Amino acid sequence: MSYPVKNSDIEGQHIVQQVTPVQLSKLRLFLAVVLSISSAFIFALALRYSRKLYNAFLFTQCQEESIATHYLIETVSGEQFVCAKKFIDNKPYFMFRMLKYRFNEQLKSYEPIEFDAKEKVISEIIKSRNTLTRELKIQYFGTCQLKIPIESIFIYSLHAFTGPFNILQYFAVAIWFAEKTVLQPILILIFTVLTVYLNYFLYVRSRRRLQQLANIHQDVTIKEIDQYQIINGSDLVPGDLIILKENQTLNCDCAIISGDVIVNEATLTGEGIPIPKSALPNQNSIFELEKMSQHCLFEGTKLIQVNNTQENIAIVLRTGFTSLRGQYFRNVLFPEAPSMRFYIQAAKFILEIALIIAIIYGFLLIEYVPMEFQTGILVLRFLDNIVWSIPPSMPIFFQICKTASLVRLEAKGVIGNNADKVESAGRIDTCCFDKTGTLTTLGFKAIKALPEEEKPILDAIMGCCHHLIKLNDQLLGDPLEIEMLNFVGWQCNFNNNPLTIDGNGKTYTIHKVFDFSSQKSMMSVIVTDGSKYYLYSKGSPESINSISVKKREDLLNEFNQNAIKGYRVLGLAYKELQQNQIDQQREQIEQQLNFVGLLVMENPLKSDTNEIITTLKETGLDIKVISGDNPLTTIQCAKLAGILNQDNEITFLDYNQQNQEIILQCNNNQQIIKEQQQNCVQELEQFINTQQELALTGKFLEYMYNKVNFLFEQQDQFKSSGKAQSKEKIFTEINQIDIDDGSFGQLAILIIKKSKVFARQKPEQKKLIIQMIQSFGRQVLMCGDGANDCSAISQAQVGISFSEADASYTAPFSSKSTSLDCVVKVLLQGKAATMTIIEVFQYQISVNTLKFIAVLFTFLEAETFADFQFTYTSIISNIPLLIFLCLSGPCDTLAKYNPLDDQFAIYNQIQIYNNLIWGSAGLIINFFISQAVRDVHTCELDEPILNCIPKPIEELKKTGDIQSVMFMSLMFFFMTFAINLYISNPFKQRYYRNYLLLLWTTLGFILFFVSAIFPNGGKWAKLINVNTNAFKGYNWIMIAVVVITSLFGFITQALLQKYLPSKKKIEF
Repeated sequence: MSYPVKNSDIEGQHIVQQVTPVQLSKLRLFLAVVLSISSAFIFALALRYSRKLYNAFLFTQCQEESIATHYLIETVSGEQFVCAKKFIDNKPYFMFRMLKYRFNEQLKSYEPIEFDAKEKVISEIIKSRNTLTRELKIQYFGTCQLKIPIESIFIYSLHAFTGPFNILQYFAVAIWFAEKTVLQPILILIFTVLTVYLNYFLYVRSRRRLQQLANIHQDVTIKEIDQYQIINGSDLVPGDLIILKENQTLNCDCAIISGDVIVNEATLTGEGIPIPKSALPNQNSIFELEKMSQHCLFEGTKLIQVNNTQENIAIVLRTGFTSLRGQYFRNVLFPEAPSMRFYIQAAKFILEIALIIAIIYGFLLIEYVPMEFQTGILVLRFLDNIVWSIPPSMPIFFQICKTASLVRLEAKGVIGNNADKVESAGRIDTCCFDKTGTLTTLGFKAIKALPEEEKPILDAIMGCCHHLIKLNDQLLGDPLEIEMLNFVGWQCNFNNNPLTIDGNGKTYTIHKVFDFSSQKSMMSVIVTDGSKYYLYSKGSPESINSISVKKREDLLNEFNQNAIKGYRVLGLAYKELQQNQIDQQREQIEQQLNFVGLLVMENPLKSDTNEIITTLKETGLDIKVISGDNPLTTIQCAKLAGILNQDNEITFLDYNQQNQEIILQCNNNQQIIKEQQQNCVQELEQFINTQQELALTGKFLEYMYNKVNFLFEQQDQFKSSGKAQSKEKIFTEINQIDIDDGSFGQLAILIIKKSKVFARQKPEQKKLIIQMIQSFGRQVLMCGDGANDCSAISQAQVGISFSEADASYTAPFSSKSTSLDCVVKVLLQGKAATMTIIEVFQYQISVNTLKFIAVLFTFLEAETFADFQFTYTSIISNIPLLIFLCLSGPCDTLAKYNPLDDQFAIYNQIQIYNNLIWGSAGLIINFFISQAVRDVHTCELDEPILNCIPKPIEELKKTGDIQSVMFMSLMFFFMTFAINLYISNPFKQRYYRNYLLLLWTTLGFILFFVSAIFPNGGKWAKLINVNTNAFKGYNWIMIAVVVITSLFGFITQALLQKYLPSKKKIEF
């Protein structure tokens, strides 16, 4: 029986959807052991790599939770995991991705274990905080530290050495040993071991860096029944009352119950703005973390200043991985699985090559059987087919490509924490940007406050409505508020408590501050001038106007005119209060305001924004802005940045929920479409079809989302959900959109595609927009600078953050500088790495297939390559070449194309077949030339060459004329394949700029010509086992054959790249 999960926000992005109690069957476990031993552990490997087989074979569902030994976990993404059943105080639980879950008997559902504070009265939370003993709290909630796990070298080795490609490698080694080839398999095993432990070293270094970032080491003071105790910060548990002190960095999430503090949340938001936090105002109200964030402190927050006039106490709510900061680190520890599309397509092509080789081998059996080979030799040669078809070392070189790109990016000031995202960056076709702090600077310049006749009250609002502090004689806070205070020129007395401000010949005292609310798009303060109390507010003009006594269309028109010019405009409002009102809740007091004026400010673009955006647009990328700012301001910013055409009049779509009407606004011109009118959709569609580019607001997005019923689900999950057939389904690799019947569904898709600007978007809406764009099959890059962008950055295939905060760990890439050129750097490296991975795949398939063909020819003479020849062609020649190929850097300019990463695409297949055709042609010609030479020099005149081979054939010779000729030919072809398959333009640096690769291929050519021209070359000839009688004066013909066929291969490859290139134009 399966149970639902009562989800909590502590789960973050790792949401469990369903839990099924299961029991480990001892009989099945015994059967699995027997099958594994009898199948040489092949069955054990199948259980490991097939999660479904593992779950179905070993576990049975339980009707009662009490008899379960494990739990089958299903996430919202459709993944399944099995977690062991454990006990705390004789109560069962399981741990999934660092969080503990337990069964709720009342709700008949599972839930994450967390401190019981939800939907409870604050005073009750404080009163019942010690219901559990401290020891039980530690068992339930864990210690107050982020324990970043590091796998032991034994476990890491076990996983690494039993990977699918490693198993294939052992299979290959076994075959080579059976064929009495020794040196090559030993060197390959040594190379594999070195690679595994080098990767382990890098893994441990990365995890230790995370450990250093994650843990906060300090002593803290807690209060228990009027007694104070100093403990290690890691020993804090939920329910503790912690004393807040200056310069303290919190290692837990907590709520202030006494006092007030000023904090720096830069490690969470990326913005080093001092933020005041105060005690929970009414302890008889229900605790709601989201609505009471101004009274809550989060792990990683630094306390800049505390109120020294009273005791500052907070109650610990969340510790370890349940904290907000813990969620960021869980995202790093458990990233989303990378797309397997490239590898699936590559596997299809490998199977195709394997089939072709098997067919060729089947035809050659007609020749082999009469030669009276021992059966074992024929079987081993057939098994070679598998080994040659699937190069076991291929994933190692893929990883080298991506790691090398991360190293190059770090040298350029961009830190990457997920190598797989480098490959994703090579497929990007859509770039989304936040506005403030990303396209623009964080600095502001005040232009004017209007109307002039309201100057006294406007000055009072601007002088008082802020949350600035002074620390070490430096004014700290929101750059906008600093500029606003400097503009009005008032004097703040920061030494006074409460804060007083001098201006207009009066002294104002700050009574209460309502921090900025993203839901309300405004902030307020309550002040007194000694005789009266006032509420001063600032925020978005639309929000201010919506709660004003008198609607100020004149100010909204003025606002629109300035917003069109790209200015940041704040609405200013006030309200006179009675003394009995000053302690009312925010929702009550922020009503019936007097909207009196506007503050116009300039937020300039970064110096390189226009240049970078122009570069990105020239490559064909679709560029979009996703911002919380006003639509007109954002549209103008997009025009100045070059995202929108300066000459185009851009219409933005808004929605008025109260009047149920769609608003189409272009500058000061408005068109209203009533939702109730019959032709609403047709009229909107007719308008949309006339527009090339659009903008829309968060309100219209919400309206469209609710009306169209966008449902984002995984494909597998959808298939099993039995949705009604009357829905239209649009499938993509990532998500699907499930839209209601009717024309509005298709219209909604068209609107999203045409929209270049998304304004007044909340953080959760930013993520939704990314999901919608991805659902069209787009590959999205999101670039932002703050915590409000984290969800969108995490959702995108590639995310870039300018922040060095903990929140930026959710971004695969983090730029040390604020320049937008980090986007270009990531895209350049992504395209180069993806192209190199394609070339590595094509090269390994080409050389392995050609080598197998050469071996088939040697088989016709009962010969095979000697140990050193195998080693040279498999390791000495190829491994350094592939490593140097992986180190290829990107072009200096961004291409208008993306690499064609579909390895099963005909364009990519042709590249490989071209090399194989000309390489095989060279081998065939040299084979027949060598046979002609041997007919004269080896056997009796007119005697068939088969008569020279003793029968039956029980062992292959490792010396001989044919194997010498085949080996020499391969030496040349392997170098030319690297040149042919290397595609510099338009993704990578020129071949001659990769000095190590150029040097290695040059050395390979030199060795070939020395070996071919001087076949009697003494020690070198003996080392490579070349038969000194192999050529008999025909060595120049052999050289000419490989040079000419390689030249033809190079020419045809160049023509193929010109007319059938391995690239695709970026289009959408």
